[in-house]
Amino acid sequence: MKVYQCDSCEYASVSNKYRCPSCGTGQLHEQEVSSKGSVYSYTDIHIAPAEFAHLAPYIVALIQLDDARAKVTVRMNAEVSIGDIVELDHVENGAYVYRKC
Repeated sequence: MKVYQCDSCEYASVSNKYRCPSCGTGQLHEQEVSSKGSVYSYTDIHIAPAEFAHLAPYIVALIQLDDARAKVTVRMNAEVSIGDIVELDHVENGAYVYRKC
């Protein structure tokens, strides 16, 4: 998984930006990191937007990556609890789908 980190501050993201949105001065550099992490937060989606209605109900989680300061929003393929260890299962239509380890 690619993570983009600022050279000047502690900002990190899985999406690339031209300049750091946190400090505005640093340039982001690309770093390859493990997709493993732990569940930081999650929610169950029962009433989804129209384009995701076919998936409902589903779980969206915020994952703290092990090897980076970045957190990534993912769809889970199973029930989770805060602190569960998870990893990338696959990418579907541009969305990260994670599974419990």
